[in-house]
Amino acid sequence: MKVYFRILQYAPFAGSQFFKFFIYSILAAIFSATYLGLLRPMLDILFFPSAKKVVPPPGDFSFTSDYFKNWFEYHFTQTVQLHGPVDTLLYVCLSIVGFVLLANIFRYMERMVASHVKVDVVKNIRIDIFRNVSQLHIGFFSDQRKGDLISRFTNDVSEVENTVINGFKAIKEPITLIIYITMLFMISVKLTLFTLIVLPITGSIISIIIKQLKRRALQSQETMGRIVNILDEAFSGMRVINAFNARNFLFRKIETETTYHRKVNLSISRRNELASPLSEFLGVLVVAVILFYGGQAVMSGKDGLTPSAFLTFLTFYASMIQPAKNFSNGIT
Repeated sequence: MKVYFRILQYAPFAGSQFFKFFIYSILAAIFSATYLGLLRPMLDILFFPSAKKVVPPPGDFSFTSDYFKNWFEYHFTQTVQLHGPVDTLLYVCLSIVGFVLLANIFRYMERMVASHVKVDVVKNIRIDIFRNVSQLHIGFFSDQRKGDLISRFTNDVSEVENTVINGFKAIKEPITLIIYITMLFMISVKLTLFTLIVLPITGSIISIIIKQLKRRALQSQETMGRIVNILDEAFSGMRVINAFNARNFLFRKIETETTYHRKVNLSISRRNELASPLSEFLGVLVVAVILFYGGQAVMSGKDGLTPSAFLTFLTFYASMIQPAKNFSNGIT
Protein backbone atom coordinates (compact mmCIF):
# COMPACT_ATOMS: atom_id res chain seq x y z
CA MET A 1 0.00 0.00 0.00
CA LYS A 2 2.92 2.36 0.66
CA VAL A 3 4.13 1.80 -2.89
CA TYR A 4 0.69 2.68 -4.24
CA PHE A 5 0.60 5.96 -2.30
CA ARG A 6 4.09 6.76 -3.59
CA ILE A 7 2.83 6.24 -7.13
CA LEU A 8 -0.11 8.57 -6.50
CA GLN A 9 2.30 11.33 -5.51
CA TYR A 10 2.94 11.74 -9.22
CA ALA A 11 -0.71 12.78 -9.72
CA PRO A 12 -1.45 16.46 -8.99
CA PHE A 13 -4.38 17.05 -6.62
CA ALA A 14 -4.71 13.33 -5.94
CA GLY A 15 -6.68 13.94 -2.72
CA SER A 16 -9.43 15.99 -4.37
CA GLN A 17 -9.56 13.57 -7.31
CA PHE A 18 -10.06 10.63 -4.96
CA PHE A 19 -12.80 12.50 -3.11
CA LYS A 20 -14.66 13.18 -6.36
CA PHE A 21 -14.18 9.57 -7.44
CA PHE A 22 -15.56 8.37 -4.10
CA ILE A 23 -18.67 10.58 -4.32
CA TYR A 24 -19.38 9.64 -7.96
CA SER A 25 -18.96 5.94 -7.11
CA ILE A 26 -21.47 6.15 -4.25
CA LEU A 27 -24.04 7.97 -6.38
CA ALA A 28 -23.61 5.57 -9.30
CA ALA A 29 -24.01 2.55 -7.00
CA ILE A 30 -27.10 4.03 -5.30
CA PHE A 31 -28.85 4.79 -8.59
CA SER A 32 -27.93 1.33 -9.94
CA ALA A 33 -29.37 -0.34 -6.85
CA THR A 34 -32.50 1.83 -7.10
CA TYR A 35 -33.37 0.86 -10.65
CA LEU A 36 -32.69 -2.80 -9.89
CA GLY A 37 -34.95 -2.54 -6.84
CA LEU A 38 -37.75 -1.14 -9.01
CA LEU A 39 -37.95 -4.50 -10.75
CA ARG A 40 -39.83 -5.90 -7.77
CA PRO A 41 -42.92 -3.63 -7.97
CA MET A 42 -42.89 -3.98 -11.76
CA LEU A 43 -43.00 -7.77 -11.43
CA ASP A 44 -45.78 -7.50 -8.86
CA ILE A 45 -47.87 -5.49 -11.32
CA LEU A 46 -47.20 -7.92 -14.17
CA PHE A 47 -47.81 -11.17 -12.26
CA PHE A 48 -50.36 -10.02 -9.68
CA PRO A 49 -52.30 -7.17 -11.33
CA SER A 50 -55.49 -7.83 -9.37
CA ALA A 51 -53.91 -8.25 -5.95
CA LYS A 52 -55.27 -5.81 -3.36
CA LYS A 53 -52.68 -5.05 -0.77
CA VAL A 54 -53.34 -2.85 2.25
CA VAL A 55 -50.25 -1.11 3.58
CA PRO A 56 -50.45 1.15 6.64
CA PRO A 57 -48.74 4.60 6.61
CA PRO A 58 -45.04 4.45 7.47
CA GLY A 59 -45.41 6.55 10.63
CA ASP A 60 -42.76 8.83 12.12
CA PHE A 61 -39.51 9.23 10.22
CA SER A 62 -36.58 7.03 11.23
CA PHE A 63 -33.36 6.40 9.36
CA THR A 64 -33.87 2.63 9.05
CA SER A 65 -34.35 0.23 6.18
CA ASP A 66 -37.79 -0.81 7.50
CA TYR A 67 -39.03 2.77 7.43
CA PHE A 68 -37.91 3.35 3.81
CA LYS A 69 -39.32 -0.02 2.78
CA ASN A 70 -42.73 0.74 4.38
CA TRP A 71 -42.68 4.27 2.94
CA PHE A 72 -42.11 2.97 -0.58
CA GLU A 73 -44.72 0.20 -0.31
CA TYR A 74 -47.33 2.62 1.07
CA HIS A 75 -46.88 5.24 -1.65
CA PHE A 76 -46.60 2.60 -4.35
CA THR A 77 -49.88 1.00 -3.23
CA GLN A 78 -51.52 4.42 -3.17
CA THR A 79 -50.33 5.07 -6.73
CA VAL A 80 -51.75 1.74 -7.94
CA GLN A 81 -55.10 2.48 -6.30
CA LEU A 82 -55.30 6.05 -7.66
CA HIS A 83 -53.94 5.62 -11.21
CA GLY A 84 -54.42 1.90 -11.89
CA PRO A 85 -51.85 -0.81 -12.62
CA VAL A 86 -51.21 0.19 -16.26
CA ASP A 87 -50.30 3.81 -15.48
CA THR A 88 -48.26 2.68 -12.47
CA LEU A 89 -46.33 0.25 -14.67
CA LEU A 90 -45.58 3.14 -17.03
CA TYR A 91 -44.30 5.25 -14.12
CA VAL A 92 -42.09 2.38 -12.96
CA CYS A 93 -40.63 1.88 -16.45
CA LEU A 94 -39.92 5.61 -16.82
CA SER A 95 -38.32 5.65 -13.36
CA ILE A 96 -36.07 2.72 -14.31
CA VAL A 97 -34.93 4.55 -17.46
CA GLY A 98 -34.25 7.72 -15.46
CA PHE A 99 -32.24 5.95 -12.75
CA VAL A 100 -30.25 4.01 -15.37
CA LEU A 101 -29.39 7.31 -17.07
CA LEU A 102 -28.27 8.89 -13.77
CA ALA A 103 -26.24 5.82 -12.82
CA ASN A 104 -24.40 5.83 -16.14
CA ILE A 105 -23.75 9.59 -15.99
CA PHE A 106 -22.05 9.26 -12.60
CA ARG A 107 -20.25 6.11 -13.75
CA TYR A 108 -18.87 8.05 -16.72
CA MET A 109 -17.77 10.90 -14.41
CA GLU A 110 -15.98 8.52 -12.03
CA ARG A 111 -14.13 6.88 -14.94
CA MET A 112 -13.05 10.24 -16.29
CA VAL A 113 -11.61 11.13 -12.87
CA ALA A 114 -9.71 7.83 -12.83
CA SER A 115 -8.46 8.45 -16.38
CA HIS A 116 -7.14 11.91 -15.45
CA VAL A 117 -5.20 10.46 -12.51
CA LYS A 118 -3.88 7.58 -14.64
CA VAL A 119 -2.52 9.71 -17.50
CA ASP A 120 -1.00 12.25 -15.08
CA VAL A 121 0.80 9.50 -13.16
CA VAL A 122 2.18 7.86 -16.32
CA LYS A 123 3.33 11.16 -17.80
CA ASN A 124 5.08 12.36 -14.63
CA ILE A 125 6.72 8.99 -13.94
CA ARG A 126 8.19 8.82 -17.45
CA ILE A 127 9.52 12.37 -17.17
CA ASP A 128 11.00 11.59 -13.74
CA ILE A 129 12.64 8.37 -14.99
CA PHE A 130 14.21 10.11 -17.97
CA ARG A 131 15.41 13.01 -15.80
CA ASN A 132 17.08 10.68 -13.28
CA VAL A 133 18.61 8.37 -15.91
CA SER A 134 20.00 11.27 -17.93
CA GLN A 135 21.84 12.57 -14.84
CA LEU A 136 23.62 9.28 -14.10
CA HIS A 137 27.33 8.82 -14.81
CA ILE A 138 28.56 7.26 -18.05
CA GLY A 139 29.64 4.05 -16.35
CA PHE A 140 26.01 3.24 -15.53
CA PHE A 141 25.19 2.89 -19.23
CA SER A 142 28.15 0.54 -19.68
CA ASP A 143 26.93 -1.74 -16.87
CA GLN A 144 23.23 -1.65 -17.69
CA ARG A 145 21.82 -3.08 -20.89
CA LYS A 146 19.96 -0.65 -23.11
CA GLY A 147 17.07 -3.07 -23.67
CA ASP A 148 16.40 -3.28 -19.93
CA LEU A 149 16.30 0.50 -19.66
CA ILE A 150 13.86 0.78 -22.57
CA SER A 151 11.72 -1.98 -21.05
CA ARG A 152 11.56 -0.08 -17.74
CA PHE A 153 10.48 3.06 -19.57
CA THR A 154 7.73 1.30 -21.57
CA ASN A 155 6.54 -2.03 -20.16
CA ASP A 156 7.08 -1.29 -16.48
CA VAL A 157 5.37 2.09 -16.68
CA SER A 158 2.43 0.38 -18.39
CA GLU A 159 2.22 -1.94 -15.39
CA VAL A 160 2.13 1.12 -13.13
CA GLU A 161 -0.77 2.37 -15.24
CA ASN A 162 -2.62 -0.93 -14.65
CA THR A 163 -1.84 -0.66 -10.93
CA VAL A 164 -3.49 2.76 -10.75
CA ILE A 165 -6.63 1.45 -12.47
CA ASN A 166 -6.78 -1.62 -10.21
CA GLY A 167 -6.37 0.64 -7.19
CA PHE A 168 -9.41 2.66 -8.22
CA LYS A 169 -11.35 -0.58 -8.68
CA ALA A 170 -10.36 -1.65 -5.18
CA ILE A 171 -11.94 1.57 -3.91
CA LYS A 172 -15.04 1.62 -6.11
CA GLU A 173 -16.19 -1.99 -6.09
CA PRO A 174 -16.51 -2.39 -2.28
CA ILE A 175 -18.94 0.56 -2.33
CA THR A 176 -21.07 -1.19 -4.96
CA LEU A 177 -20.86 -4.52 -3.14
CA ILE A 178 -21.87 -3.00 0.22
CA ILE A 179 -24.91 -1.29 -1.29
CA TYR A 180 -25.97 -4.40 -3.20
CA ILE A 181 -25.51 -6.67 -0.16
CA THR A 182 -27.58 -4.23 1.89
CA MET A 183 -30.37 -4.54 -0.68
CA LEU A 184 -30.09 -8.34 -0.52
CA PHE A 185 -30.48 -8.26 3.27
CA MET A 186 -33.56 -6.07 2.88
CA ILE A 187 -35.10 -8.71 0.59
CA SER A 188 -34.20 -11.83 2.60
CA VAL A 189 -31.75 -12.12 5.49
CA LYS A 190 -31.57 -15.92 5.49
CA LEU A 191 -31.06 -16.22 1.72
CA THR A 192 -28.39 -13.51 1.78
CA LEU A 193 -26.44 -15.27 4.54
CA PHE A 194 -26.63 -18.50 2.56
CA THR A 195 -25.33 -16.68 -0.54
CA LEU A 196 -22.43 -15.08 1.35
CA ILE A 197 -21.34 -18.52 2.52
CA VAL A 198 -21.28 -19.97 -1.00
CA LEU A 199 -19.90 -16.94 -2.89
CA PRO A 200 -16.32 -16.87 -1.44
CA ILE A 201 -15.67 -20.37 -2.82
CA THR A 202 -15.82 -19.15 -6.42
CA GLY A 203 -13.91 -15.97 -5.59
CA SER A 204 -10.97 -17.85 -4.06
CA ILE A 205 -10.56 -20.09 -7.12
CA ILE A 206 -10.57 -17.13 -9.52
CA SER A 207 -8.12 -15.27 -7.25
CA ILE A 208 -5.61 -18.14 -7.50
CA ILE A 209 -5.74 -18.02 -11.31
CA ILE A 210 -5.24 -14.23 -11.32
CA LYS A 211 -2.16 -14.46 -9.08
CA GLN A 212 -0.61 -17.04 -11.41
CA LEU A 213 -1.33 -14.80 -14.41
CA LYS A 214 0.41 -11.83 -12.82
CA ARG A 215 3.47 -13.89 -11.92
CA ARG A 216 3.75 -15.13 -15.50
CA ALA A 217 3.21 -11.61 -16.87
CA LEU A 218 6.27 -10.43 -14.93
CA GLN A 219 8.38 -13.19 -16.47
CA SER A 220 7.12 -12.22 -19.93
CA GLN A 221 8.19 -8.61 -19.41
CA GLU A 222 11.66 -9.60 -18.23
CA THR A 223 12.09 -11.86 -21.26
CA MET A 224 10.97 -9.10 -23.63
CA GLY A 225 13.56 -6.79 -22.07
CA ARG A 226 16.31 -9.30 -22.81
CA ILE A 227 15.05 -9.74 -26.40
CA VAL A 228 15.09 -5.97 -26.97
CA ASN A 229 18.63 -5.84 -25.59
CA ILE A 230 19.82 -8.62 -27.95
CA LEU A 231 18.22 -6.87 -30.94
CA ASP A 232 19.81 -3.57 -29.99
CA GLU A 233 23.26 -5.19 -29.69
CA ALA A 234 22.78 -7.01 -33.02
CA PHE A 235 21.64 -3.98 -35.01
CA SER A 236 24.24 -1.69 -33.46
CA GLY A 237 27.16 -4.08 -33.95
CA MET A 238 26.26 -5.85 -37.17
CA ARG A 239 29.67 -5.11 -38.70
CA VAL A 240 31.48 -6.68 -35.75
CA ILE A 241 29.16 -9.70 -35.83
CA ASN A 242 29.86 -10.28 -39.51
CA ALA A 243 33.58 -9.72 -39.03
CA PHE A 244 33.86 -12.39 -36.32
CA ASN A 245 31.27 -14.67 -37.96
CA ALA A 246 29.13 -14.64 -34.80
CA ARG A 247 25.75 -14.81 -36.52
CA ASN A 248 25.10 -18.41 -35.43
CA PHE A 249 25.90 -17.58 -31.82
CA LEU A 250 23.57 -14.58 -31.92
CA PHE A 251 20.88 -16.63 -33.65
CA ARG A 252 20.99 -19.31 -30.94
CA LYS A 253 20.81 -16.60 -28.28
CA ILE A 254 17.74 -14.92 -29.78
CA GLU A 255 16.13 -18.31 -30.43
CA THR A 256 16.54 -19.30 -26.77
CA GLU A 257 14.94 -16.11 -25.50
CA THR A 258 12.05 -16.14 -27.99
CA THR A 259 11.36 -19.81 -27.23
CA TYR A 260 11.16 -19.04 -23.52
CA HIS A 261 8.98 -16.00 -24.27
CA ARG A 262 6.67 -18.22 -26.32
CA LYS A 263 6.44 -20.72 -23.46
CA VAL A 264 5.57 -18.01 -20.94
CA ASN A 265 2.98 -16.38 -23.20
CA LEU A 266 1.39 -19.76 -23.94
CA SER A 267 1.11 -20.37 -20.21
CA ILE A 268 -0.50 -16.94 -19.79
CA SER A 269 -2.96 -17.67 -22.60
CA ARG A 270 -3.83 -21.06 -21.13
CA ARG A 271 -4.70 -19.60 -17.74
CA ASN A 272 -6.36 -16.53 -19.24
CA GLU A 273 -8.63 -18.62 -21.45
CA LEU A 274 -9.41 -20.92 -18.53
CA ALA A 275 -10.50 -18.06 -16.25
CA SER A 276 -13.59 -17.04 -18.23
CA PRO A 277 -15.29 -20.46 -18.71
CA LEU A 278 -14.33 -21.53 -15.19
CA SER A 279 -15.79 -18.39 -13.61
CA GLU A 280 -18.92 -18.76 -15.74
CA PHE A 281 -19.36 -22.39 -14.66
CA LEU A 282 -18.82 -21.58 -10.99
CA GLY A 283 -21.23 -18.64 -11.25
CA VAL A 284 -23.93 -20.81 -12.80
CA LEU A 285 -23.29 -23.47 -10.14
CA VAL A 286 -23.83 -20.95 -7.35
CA VAL A 287 -26.95 -19.56 -9.05
CA ALA A 288 -28.35 -23.09 -9.38
CA VAL A 289 -27.82 -23.70 -5.65
CA ILE A 290 -29.48 -20.37 -4.81
CA LEU A 291 -32.35 -21.15 -7.19
CA PHE A 292 -32.98 -24.46 -5.46
CA TYR A 293 -32.72 -23.04 -1.94
CA GLY A 294 -34.68 -19.87 -2.69
CA GLY A 295 -37.25 -21.69 -4.82
CA GLN A 296 -38.05 -23.95 -1.88
CA ALA A 297 -38.55 -20.89 0.33
CA VAL A 298 -40.91 -19.32 -2.23
CA MET A 299 -42.99 -22.48 -2.67
CA SER A 300 -43.23 -23.11 1.06
CA GLY A 301 -44.00 -19.48 1.85
CA LYS A 302 -41.21 -19.24 4.43
CA ASP A 303 -39.62 -15.92 5.39
CA GLY A 304 -42.29 -14.05 3.39
CA LEU A 305 -40.28 -14.47 0.19
CA THR A 306 -42.48 -13.75 -2.84
CA PRO A 307 -41.68 -14.71 -6.45
CA SER A 308 -41.02 -11.08 -7.39
CA ALA A 309 -38.73 -10.59 -4.38
CA PHE A 310 -36.81 -13.76 -5.28
CA LEU A 311 -36.34 -12.68 -8.91
CA THR A 312 -35.15 -9.27 -7.70
CA PHE A 313 -32.74 -11.05 -5.35
CA LEU A 314 -31.29 -13.04 -8.25
CA THR A 315 -30.93 -9.84 -10.29
CA PHE A 316 -28.94 -8.17 -7.51
CA TYR A 317 -26.79 -11.26 -7.08
CA ALA A 318 -26.02 -11.43 -10.82
CA SER A 319 -25.10 -7.73 -10.76
CA MET A 320 -22.65 -8.39 -7.90
CA ILE A 321 -20.52 -10.90 -9.81
CA GLN A 322 -18.62 -8.41 -12.00
CA PRO A 323 -17.85 -5.94 -9.17
CA ALA A 324 -16.60 -8.88 -7.09
CA LYS A 325 -14.27 -9.91 -9.95
CA ASN A 326 -13.00 -6.35 -10.37
CA PHE A 327 -12.34 -6.07 -6.64
CA SER A 328 -10.44 -9.36 -6.68
CA ASN A 329 -8.32 -8.09 -9.60
CA GLY A 330 -7.62 -4.86 -7.77
CA ILE A 331 -6.25 -6.42 -4.59
CA THR A 332 -4.29 -9.36 -6.06
